[in-house]
Amino acid sequence: MKRNLKRWSALGAAAVSLAGAMVVAGGATSAHADTRCSWGWIWINDSAGGDPKTQARGHSHDTGNHYVRDYGWDAVSGGYIWNWWADNDGGSNGDTSDTYFSSRWCGSAPW
Repeated sequence: MKRNLKRWSALGAAAVSLAGAMVVAGGATSAHADTRCSWGWIWINDSAGGDPKTQARGHSHDTGNHYVRDYGWDAVSGGYIWNWWADNDGGSNGDTSDTYFSSRWCGSAPW
C-alpha cells in the first residue's frame, strides 16, 4: 500500500507542477472553457458557409463558444445536469457539426 501511495503522490505532484507551468507560460489552458452553472446569450454558427447564425445560452472566450444544449433533472438528488456543447464553427470553409463538451450538476435549471 505504501508503494501505491508514493506513486499516486508523485503523479499528483507532477500534474500540479505541469498545470502551474502551463498557466505561467500563458498556454492554451489560460483561456480554457468551463462548465459553469450560469450562461449569457451568445451567437453560434456565425461564420459564412456554415449553419444559420443562432443565439444560444452559453459563453464565449478566445478559443471558441460553448453552450447549454439541453438539461435534465434527477429526482433522487434533486439536481439538474446541464449538457454543454462546443460550437465547432468552421469559418469560411463551412461549419463542422457541434460536439458534446461536458456536463455539470447545478442547483437550478438553466432556463
